[in-house]
Amino acid sequence: MQRRYRSALTLTAGLMLAATACGGNTTSGASSDTDVPVIVATTSIWADITSNLVCDGLADIETVIPIGGDPHSFEPSLRDREVLEDADLIVANGLLLEESLEDTIDAAAEHGTPVFRFADQMAPLASNDPEHVNGDPHVWFDPTRVSDALPALRDALVTRGGLDAGRVDACLDDYQAAIAATDADVAELLDTLPPDRRKLVTNHEALGYFADHYGFDVLGAVIPSPSTLAEANAADLQALVILIEDAGVPAVFAEAQHSSVEAEALADAVGDVEVVTLFTDSLGPAESGADTFLGLLSTDARLIVDALS
Repeated sequence: MQRRYRSALTLTAGLMLAATACGGNTTSGASSDTDVPVIVATTSIWADITSNLVCDGLADIETVIPIGGDPHSFEPSLRDREVLEDADLIVANGLLLEESLEDTIDAAAEHGTPVFRFADQMAPLASNDPEHVNGDPHVWFDPTRVSDALPALRDALVTRGGLDAGRVDACLDDYQAAIAATDADVAELLDTLPPDRRKLVTNHEALGYFADHYGFDVLGAVIPSPSTLAEANAADLQALVILIEDAGVPAVFAEAQHSSVEAEALADAVGDVEVVTLFTDSLGPAESGADTFLGLLSTDARLIVDALS
């Protein structure tokens, strides 16, 4: 496909992605004197990660699903389709995370826009839900898997996005080092929890990769599915109440982009259980501590340790 260029565009709904490596960043309302490639990421998490591979202003990064949006249920507009079709490269998650956006991504691909899906670079965790045979789509909660997939993104940025290989390589090296350092810090923090406290009850099945990587057990979820489009049911919730009581779990983890009503109802049914809100499917707003991918990992780890200690 012949590469298309256009001047920098405003990022979606105030997205301000603070760089965690290389000293590069993308800001809302940025503009450029020269045309540069435009990379469109589906979520704010992948937009931040991608921005660190184009850390010297090599490309403009846009996101489709705004901060705080639920990628499972997000409904694209005609403008979103235009943005995807006009991109030099689309960076997506895959594994049906962007369920309602898949048809639009496929249409953009048919139009000629190349698509890079992170989940295609990773072996998925199996799902307990037979309706989601593709497995858990929340692949970013294992930072080592993200780091291992970055060379493939680098290749897509160079071969499909037309970026300078040497400059992307320098950004890649710095960001992989930052991921490794954050992963080590998070593991050290989580290791302060004894084995009998390393049990998670979540709003939906979003922390499977986190649990697998850092050595936790996921006892259950209010919505027993990797998708928030599924629904809770009374029988499952009652069984979960018994599990929580038997395990002595002190906290249930809700999510910033979802209502905590059902999680709070579950906590009330158990009694003496705290509801703690994590950042899962989206970055947090500025000054939340979760406004970058690495910040999200660190902030969630602190919240989990504080709740389960």
